[in-house]
Amino acid sequence: MQALSQSLGPEFFQSQAHLTLSVLNILSGSLAMDTPLPPYVQLPRGVSFRSLLLEKAPEELKIEHVEESGYAVFAAMAVTSRLSRLAIGRCVELVKSLLGEVDLNWAWYKEVKKEQ
Repeated sequence: MQALSQSLGPEFFQSQAHLTLSVLNILSGSLAMDTPLPPYVQLPRGVSFRSLLLEKAPEELKIEHVEESGYAVFAAMAVTSRLSRLAIGRCVELVKSLLGEVDLNWAWYKEVKKEQ
């Protein structure tokens, strides 16, 4: 697990955790203030076990290491991160359906300027 953390770097996991907390704060703030969501809410990406296996940490994730406890922990993290991303995406869609999303189409502004 230590080798995996070193090869990926601590920011790999921290950035996703921060993004998840940011999205949850945006959702709760929107619900609390009864305001539409901002456009382009970025969802945290799930940890792709396959891409890590092929690109970032191929040596650490070889099948020979499957008996090590860190391997199982990482596999569980990969699965739960993907499931949490799906759940957060569903929450974003539900809040959007309740409160809407801010429209950045400036056509309405041009119409107001014409009327003045």
